[in-house]
Amino acid sequence: MNIKVMMVVLCIGLAGCTTVSPGGYYWGKYSYTYHDLLKNPGETARAAHVITLQDIIATSNEKDLRTPPGIHAELGNLLSNTDRNDEAAAQYQAERDLYPESAVFLQRLLVKPKAGAEE
Repeated sequence: MNIKVMMVVLCIGLAGCTTVSPGGYYWGKYSYTYHDLLKNPGETARAAHVITLQDIIATSNEKDLRTPPGIHAELGNLLSNTDRNDEAAAQYQAERDLYPESAVFLQRLLVKPKAGAEE
């Protein structure tokens, strides 16, 4: 009887260690790097968060999971802030393709880099 209880506890413990959420999204180290970016805004924290977002996208594709909502848009925003507007537009488009309901919001973001370049 004790062995069965220990096996159940072990299985629950191992299931809790996964980085895939119940919704089927891979989040990687998102919460850690985002928190660091908020607490210590700077180039190092921003670069670490960009790497985390890129890892989430790559790992989600490898594991055949849908990229979590907002990841492409957040990466696009960070790229746009460093004048990498073409890459940002590609990320906004990827977000819009995955989540069509965000099209109105993302359309404004797609126009923003172009308008900023004219000023």
